[in-house]
Amino acid sequence: MQIESTSPGTGQSIGCVESTSPSRISRIVEDARQIQKEWMQLPHGRRVQIIREFGRIFFTRKREIADLISRENGKPVVEAYASEIIPTLDMINYYSKKSRRILRHRNVKITLPLLRTKKAWVAKEPYGVVGIISPWNYPVLLPLGQIVPALLAGNTVVFKPSEFTPIVGERISELLQEAGVPENVFNIIQGGSEVGSSLVSSGVDKLFFTGSTPTGRRVSELAARDLTPVSLELGGKDAMIVLDDAHIESAASGAIWGAFMNAGQTCVSIERCFVHEKIYDQFVELTRQKTKELRLGSGIETDLGAMIHRAQFDVVKRHVEDAVQRGARIVAGGIFSDNPAHFIQPTILTDVPVNSTIMNEETFGPVLPILKFGSDEEAVSLANGSRFGLSVSVWTGSRKRGLAIAKKLHAGAAIVNDAISYYGMSDGIVGGVKQSGNGRVHGREGLLEMVYTKYYEIERAPRLKKLWWYSYSTDMSSFFESATDFLFAANFLYKMNALLKLLPKYLRIKKI
Repeated sequence: MQIESTSPGTGQSIGCVESTSPSRISRIVEDARQIQKEWMQLPHGRRVQIIREFGRIFFTRKREIADLISRENGKPVVEAYASEIIPTLDMINYYSKKSRRILRHRNVKITLPLLRTKKAWVAKEPYGVVGIISPWNYPVLLPLGQIVPALLAGNTVVFKPSEFTPIVGERISELLQEAGVPENVFNIIQGGSEVGSSLVSSGVDKLFFTGSTPTGRRVSELAARDLTPVSLELGGKDAMIVLDDAHIESAASGAIWGAFMNAGQTCVSIERCFVHEKIYDQFVELTRQKTKELRLGSGIETDLGAMIHRAQFDVVKRHVEDAVQRGARIVAGGIFSDNPAHFIQPTILTDVPVNSTIMNEETFGPVLPILKFGSDEEAVSLANGSRFGLSVSVWTGSRKRGLAIAKKLHAGAAIVNDAISYYGMSDGIVGGVKQSGNGRVHGREGLLEMVYTKYYEIERAPRLKKLWWYSYSTDMSSFFESATDFLFAANFLYKMNALLKLLPKYLRIKKI
């Protein structure tokens, strides 16, 4: 069966890919497992060379890839470069330079005197076969942010792109193959939820899922049957807090970009905006004016693209209609057009009840609800009053005040005077708390998600009988009591007295 990909902006067909039969996925995983040990034993420097070559090829095809992202995902070409091409190339350089140091083993310092004959260290070992299920909203940056560190760490990969961006997924696979990634080391499977479920149950050694919280919950439940470890990057309801001393012009520009970039289809986009009552009216008017200047369409000369598909279009429309029915006021946008493509005018809402759907569920569309608050404490309470906890931003003229508030906010990332852009930084750690997930992407932590910690130990005196071996006796009990006193007593004289008792007791202990 074939999957046809259509452009969200025009509704025209981009191409087709062959869907993977769910019955084949276990075989694909097994083939990846067979070659994984060979890939793992390849010198790390050689894996780095292959990834660097992939980065070189990716760079030479940047215009083609940016155009494909724009056509298949719907985002403007400028955003394809700024939010996918540049961050991806930076991420490749980052891990190529730093992965060896991050993954190197660490010697263990043994402090107990009775165990000083041992040498020990901790190593970072690849899981084996890693399954990666990625969404459509960032079809290059999101999967490669996990594929690249997974491969560098010595894992093999089975990758399922979204069924809404399958052509981009195929292009990633072709470029990795062209760079020299061996057959079965990287594998792509295509399809919808049935294929994703089959991958979760296929016996992969670790699974990475990026997507909505409801789907992430189902993935986690399915993976739990085999105790497959899962890293989840899920939905958000990110809050923006604008304090009374904020630079209003900058905050207003940051708010509309943070809410509307990629048509609001970003997990860390601003979905709730809380503004101090002293500057509330001025802030609303500024955002209204700036929003009216934004252009919808496809291609280069546009600011916002279309929604990815009708289902997401309907979710956003339902959220806005629910808010209006509960008393919210539309001050900008609010126009929904779905013929032939699904466009939503960037929308600003005020007077939004806190119990409305749009304040509690992930909207994932170009809508900015703005509410007022009267104190810093109220702002913190409003921001934390969500079951999500991906990221949050605080806008203020005082870095000290902003950081103090940021420390009170329960989220995976707290940003002062900016939003979203940290996702494009290779050292910017992305991940959530509460119902926003449990894994981390990018930076040192993102690479460490691809390995497990393994402890190694060598006994350098193998013929030496250990004091704790059989047989137990009264002398042995007395010895360990005195040893405890010597090791942990606070009084120096008490410690020395215990030390004097140890030797004769040691000589009386007989071992089997």
